[in-house]
Amino acid sequence: MPDQFALTPERSEQISQIIAEFSEVFAFVRTRWARFAEETHPDLRGSGILVLQIVLRKGPVTVTGLSQLLGMDKAMVSRQVSKLRELGFVESAPAAEDRRVTLITATDKARSVIDQLRARAAHDYHLRFADWDDAELDDLGASLHRFNSSAPEQAAGPAVRCARDHGGGAETAS
Repeated sequence: MPDQFALTPERSEQISQIIAEFSEVFAFVRTRWARFAEETHPDLRGSGILVLQIVLRKGPVTVTGLSQLLGMDKAMVSRQVSKLRELGFVESAPAAEDRRVTLITATDKARSVIDQLRARAAHDYHLRFADWDDAELDDLGASLHRFNSSAPEQAAGPAVRCARDHGGGAETAS
């Protein structure tokens, strides 16, 4: 490993600062999505909007796949999916390849709601980036892409493979 990657006190401090900045971003996003969820429906929580967003981006997907993608307890994800189904945001159907596997997909109602929320989120980001120049935005985008691309692949059990192979969507999360 090159010396530039040695764990020095300076590098450790740099990484600690980056972690602190990511923590602030996560807090901002959690708060925003919780507010969006309440505005969408009083019975919906931020975690429900997060689940819905992943269903839109990765769907059709299984509850197990959602649980793995989100790093959340399967029972919690299942409760969120049930609430989303009750509110008309998702539908479920058995997979053609294996009828024991249930695939979750988003409804047109969900797409409309998430499109509206994404437009509001994009507006919020445009305001935050108002005084950034194009080069700064390009650098941030490239750095975040590099960081996200370096993450190890998640384990893919049969339900995840079935959902993935079933033609996941290409929408992006905000």
